[in-house]
Amino acid sequence: MNIDCIEIERRLAIGFNEQLSLAARHRLVCDGQNLEDIPHVDERFNPYIRETRDVLHWLSRSPDNSIIWYGDKEYPSFNPLRAHLPYMLFCTGTKPDMSLPCAAVVGTRHATYAALQQAFRMGMEATENGLSVISGFAEGIDQAGMTGALKGHGPCIGVLACGHDVEYPCLTMEMRRRIVDSGRCVISRFAPQTPSYKSNFLSRNIIIAAYGSFVVAVQAPGKSGTLSTCEFAMQMGKDVYVGSQGVGDRFVQAGTTALFSDGVKVIGSITEVEGLQHASMVVEAAGCVSASNVRFGDCEYMVKKAVS
Repeated sequence: MNIDCIEIERRLAIGFNEQLSLAARHRLVCDGQNLEDIPHVDERFNPYIRETRDVLHWLSRSPDNSIIWYGDKEYPSFNPLRAHLPYMLFCTGTKPDMSLPCAAVVGTRHATYAALQQAFRMGMEATENGLSVISGFAEGIDQAGMTGALKGHGPCIGVLACGHDVEYPCLTMEMRRRIVDSGRCVISRFAPQTPSYKSNFLSRNIIIAAYGSFVVAVQAPGKSGTLSTCEFAMQMGKDVYVGSQGVGDRFVQAGTTALFSDGVKVIGSITEVEGLQHASMVVEAAGCVSASNVRFGDCEYMVKKAVS
C-alpha cells in the first residue's frame, strides 16, 4: 500500500486516539477528515504531534521499518475484543505471514531452570515443524522460547512493551537483530520513544494472543501477565496449553497450575498440540554426539521425527 507522507501523518494522528473504537478511527481515515476539523466532532481528539513526528523519523531511518495498518492483510483479528485496540502496528523486519501457524510461547521471568529448557525446546520444535513463534521479550520463558525458535532457524516474532527506540528489557537489541535476520519481525503498538510503562504490558499481551494460533503458558505464578495473554486468547476462541513444568506446588507454578485445574491441557512438547501430525521432536541428545546438536545451558538437543 503506497501512502504519501501527508496521509501517513494524518492516519497516525487519528490512529493514536485509542479512546475511539477501531471502526470510528477507520471512518475518520476513510472520510478524509482534516485533523483541524476533528476536534469539532470529538473534543477528546488529540493530534499526537510528538508521537507522529517520532514515527515519521523512525520510518525514514531504515527500509526494514514499516507500519501494519488496520485492514492490511498482516493485521491480526482481535475479535471479539473491542476496546483500546491499535489502529496500526510498527514493524521492523518482514511483516507476519498470516497463513503460517504461530505458536505463542510465554511465561514468567522467574522460571525454574527446567521450565527454561522446556520453553527452549518448544520454541525450537515449533519452527522445526513449520510454525513461527511469537513472544514478548521478557527475561525467562519468553526469551528462552524465542532463542529456541532462532536455533531452529525459523521465523520468530517479538512484541515490545515499549517503542522501537527503547531497549527494554536491557540487552535485547542483539536478539531483535537476530529475529529480523531470521526472516520475521519485531512489532510494537507504541511510538518509537515510548518507555515501558506498566500498563503497556497488557497491550503487548493482546497482540501476542492475536497473532498466536495457540498459546503455551510454560510456567507462571498466580499474578503473572502470562495469565492475561491466556485470557485474551481464550476470549478470541484459541486453544491454550500449559507446559508440564508449569504444574506443581511451587510459587512460580501457581498460575499455570490454576489453568490446569480449570481444565487446560498440559503438554510437554509442541507435537502434542492438536492438529500437528508427522512432526519433528526436539529431544535431549543423551550422549549422541553430532555437529547438528544444539546446546542451551548445559543441555544438548537433537531433532528427530516424532512417532505419529
